[in-house]
Amino acid sequence: MKIRHRWQKITIGIISSILILLIILTIVGFFFLKPIVTSRIEKGVSKATNSLYRISFSDITYNPTLGNIVISDVDFLPDTLIYNRLHAIKKAPDDLLKIHVPTVKLTGVYPLSVIFTKILDMGMVNIDKPTITVLHKSQPYNKSIDSVERKTPYQLISKFVKSLKIDRVLLNDVDFTYENQEFKKPKTNVIKNVYVEITNIVLDSLSDKSTQKIYYADDYTFIIKDITLPDKNQLNDNLFRNVVFSLRNRQLKVDEYHLKPRADNMTFGKISGGRDRAEVLFQNIIIKGIQPEMLFPDNKLYAPQMSIKGGFVRVFNDKRYPRKKRNKVGEYPHQMLKKLDIKLKIDTVQISDVKVTYSEFDPEARLTGYISFERIKGTIYNATNDTLPLLKNPVCSADFHTYFMNKGSLDVHFTFNTPSEKGDFTVQGQLGYFEGTSINKITIALAKVSIQSLQISKYVFKLKGDDNRVTGTGTLYYDNLKATLLKVQDDQLEEKKGEPRKRLLGIFKRKPLPTFIINNLILKDSNPRKSGKLVTGNVNLTRDPTKSFWGVVWNGLGQSLFQCVTGTVKD
Repeated sequence: MKIRHRWQKITIGIISSILILLIILTIVGFFFLKPIVTSRIEKGVSKATNSLYRISFSDITYNPTLGNIVISDVDFLPDTLIYNRLHAIKKAPDDLLKIHVPTVKLTGVYPLSVIFTKILDMGMVNIDKPTITVLHKSQPYNKSIDSVERKTPYQLISKFVKSLKIDRVLLNDVDFTYENQEFKKPKTNVIKNVYVEITNIVLDSLSDKSTQKIYYADDYTFIIKDITLPDKNQLNDNLFRNVVFSLRNRQLKVDEYHLKPRADNMTFGKISGGRDRAEVLFQNIIIKGIQPEMLFPDNKLYAPQMSIKGGFVRVFNDKRYPRKKRNKVGEYPHQMLKKLDIKLKIDTVQISDVKVTYSEFDPEARLTGYISFERIKGTIYNATNDTLPLLKNPVCSADFHTYFMNKGSLDVHFTFNTPSEKGDFTVQGQLGYFEGTSINKITIALAKVSIQSLQISKYVFKLKGDDNRVTGTGTLYYDNLKATLLKVQDDQLEEKKGEPRKRLLGIFKRKPLPTFIINNLILKDSNPRKSGKLVTGNVNLTRDPTKSFWGVVWNGLGQSLFQCVTGTVKD
């Protein structure tokens, strides 16, 4: 069998180590006596690993009636002196294993059958709470032999038995550490609380030629029930629920990912110093066609397809606490993608049934206004930050269909030039028929403006931008625009100050003169105008470095909308 990838060597190394241990324990378990057992196991492991590894354990018991073997406190460790000798003659491996297992239980094991037939057939192996550490350091002398013939697991166990079959192997609550020692400061990846199931392992003289098995088994399934990772500022938790990876299918499934803030809407701004509260929930996440050979030690996630079905993104800003001004240049979506520690290459990301909401709390009116994009469905293409794929195709693009305020049909197309030093991007789209009074859900609370009537036929826009500027056009086709300007009055209110209001009645009072002026002197009733002239808003906006990507796009669209409804240019 040709071993071409490091992850294959790691996998086969772990499997071989465990299987050799199980075979030796099974055979010598028949002799009952611990001193004899210990001696035979130590010699067997030393012989099978060319003296590189040593093994120890505290106790072993065997029930011949039930065919059960229980081993306690097993340690499988490398001998550093032997490793250094192998390194001196350029025969040391790239990876060293350290394994500790509190309890190993084998069921359906009958040593007499093994001794007389040299066939080992057991029901289940239950390995409880193992700690597995892989220390990786590539040796130059191994690179020239990566694709040559190496000893297979069967060649290693053939010294003891001529065939091995295990119905099921369970590794419960695994702690796995991968330490890449090729850097001045070793990079460590740790995965805890993993459950691994290996089904129908078969090792015999024909197993290397089998096309039905994957690494001598039907499948390897890795399960993590729950993961909680706090963010750096301790304001949010990243929660993953029921993560399942199948090696045969090369598929990763995550039932739910939840970015969960530790405080509610009305508290978060105070404890975070005015930050936006962002809550994200994605459901039914599936990544298909993963290439595991890219994960270790290269730290790359390559896959042809990813999908997300269901979820929401909720962003809340509490205007009682002013946002801290900071430079956000270099934080566009594709620029953040480049900064990820892991290298990604996902050909298509399909998204469906996701809702995005942005809301603000206004302290004067004590009301929360919001805008929403609902039933989002779309596809992202060429989501990558790796150098070679970007040389072939530098553009990440995305197409989305959604409903603005759950009313107006909206189609948007994005392009991102990922390698660009300036963060080049484009966005264009079209909003279909829309009853403008729906935006009162944000304009009343935040702008003190009530839209009395507005029928939007469509809004067509096209923007081009980078770190410094946004340019483009936007044309709003509409009729019957009328608005009312409002002011807050408090004398009729009963709600407690500082808390959100429960009702609109009595909060606002109409401002007659400003309303008359804005409707008759500033706002245009329709576009095209009654004369037939169609006004297109031109966008030429200097980017505010404290604005996020979405803030930059929103400001650009706002500049075009202002020109369409007033006929004047807004800086």
